[in-house]
Amino acid sequence: MIVGPDGQDLTARPRVDEALVKALARAHRWCRRLASGQVASVSDLATEAGRTKAYIRQILRLAFLAPDLVDAILRGEQPRRLTLATMLETDIPLAWNEQRRLLGFPSR
Repeated sequence: MIVGPDGQDLTARPRVDEALVKALARAHRWCRRLASGQVASVSDLATEAGRTKAYIRQILRLAFLAPDLVDAILRGEQPRRLTLATMLETDIPLAWNEQRRLLGFPSR
């Protein structure tokens, strides 16, 4: 086993987090629907999805992740501690470099 500076096993196989991938897909779909005017508001989305406005807002934040972070998540190469639960509990900044730092990805 090779251990990285954060203690992560670098020889471990990628692990796709299905819940996180589904949330990313929802975030992008909901963002497109809002931007296109298909739905007028977060309230409308919440009603349609049977979710709270707070939940919709939390998921929508994922639509603004840096593209390389999204790619890594889709490949299952995100840091092991990064789950949907941790993403929803984290105040994710819009600045991509800050996202990388905060979420445990290498900086560019």
